[in-house]
Amino acid sequence: MKTTNLLLAVLCLTLTAPAYAQKKEVIQGAAKGIFEAPRTTRGTVQRFVFPQSAVSNIRAGITAGKLDQAITQATRQAANTPITSAAAQTLYNRSLVTGLPPEKEVLIMAAKEGAFYAPEINAGRMIRQQILDITVLEEEGQLAIAQNIQQYIKNHTLKTLLLEELENFDIYNMALDLTDYFSLDKPFEKAAFEYTVRHPHQMNLNMRRLMYNPLVDESIKNRLRYFLEAEFIPLEEYEGFRVAIHTAHLQYTQRLAAAQESEVITAQIRYYQDVTDRVRNFVAQSPHRRPKWNTLNAEEFALNDEVEWIMSHDHLNKFPQILPFRQALQTVYDAAPTPTILSFDETIALFEKFVKTTHRRYPNSLRDILQEGEIAFEQEETLWDSLEYWRIQNESAIRSKLVKIINRYLP
Repeated sequence: MKTTNLLLAVLCLTLTAPAYAQKKEVIQGAAKGIFEAPRTTRGTVQRFVFPQSAVSNIRAGITAGKLDQAITQATRQAANTPITSAAAQTLYNRSLVTGLPPEKEVLIMAAKEGAFYAPEINAGRMIRQQILDITVLEEEGQLAIAQNIQQYIKNHTLKTLLLEELENFDIYNMALDLTDYFSLDKPFEKAAFEYTVRHPHQMNLNMRRLMYNPLVDESIKNRLRYFLEAEFIPLEEYEGFRVAIHTAHLQYTQRLAAAQESEVITAQIRYYQDVTDRVRNFVAQSPHRRPKWNTLNAEEFALNDEVEWIMSHDHLNKFPQILPFRQALQTVYDAAPTPTILSFDETIALFEKFVKTTHRRYPNSLRDILQEGEIAFEQEETLWDSLEYWRIQNESAIRSKLVKIINRYLP
């Protein structure tokens, strides 16, 4: 029995040894060059670039004092002065939606910049978690981490550091560098200070973002450059470096908060809330549907025009402070019953009946006046609404159908 077990053991070793050697060879082949950090290829975008027009607008707003938190009472009173003319109010409301004051530009750019860096930060968090989950680091795991570093880490210096640390199995410093570079679960100012002290001349990601952000004055950036360009930061200058980081971060956060709390943003939020309430109230009354353009009701027509104006300019209002109120409007609008819209085939059939009955080429909206001698059509409102709907959905398909019908019945 013992002899049999020994033979089986020898047989297993004989069979598995080549497989193990082959597996190791594959790993070593895949790892060739994996710990090297080549320079990023030309054309790769590593940082968010603020458009020059946005920079100019924001800096002009700073110069004009629009991004200072200390707003005088007189300024607030002037902003809250009611507009008496209905036409002036309409123009003002439209300008809230389509205008690009510095306060809105700040929030739009902040949202775009945040979206640009979010995948990189999430990848950094993922790699750190991959490291923290390690109990025993084997070659396969080492290779998998190296591949993620190569794929997701954009900054060349950080990539080089991480790969060197990984090659030396220095898991502690890998996790520390990822934590500080991406400010993961650590206050930005502390992370930025410690990263640069450990790695002279280098900035963590949020420090890099501040250095390119138009909300931070150039004089403050120059103070930071003094420390960043130093060969090393002596102990006696640590406090000065901390103060410089704090000053830049404080200025950024205060001006961002000033934009978020500004009267122009507050006014736009109030306007969206007002339109939402008016749509909700309209739906609650007869005819219990969402407002539409094809109506004789002047208030309904104006309300529909406002909603369409807001929806058509969403691209100018994609920032977190306004999005919840825009979504609230969309929810109320989507939940409201739609005007009667016939199916595509029903619309074509009714249009044919309309042409045969009236000898006209297209139905009138309710806002159009029937000309002398023209024949009215009982379902003209429904036909007009349905045709407009399907023209938006598929203009080419319905147009060809309509032309055939017109050519068939009209000279």
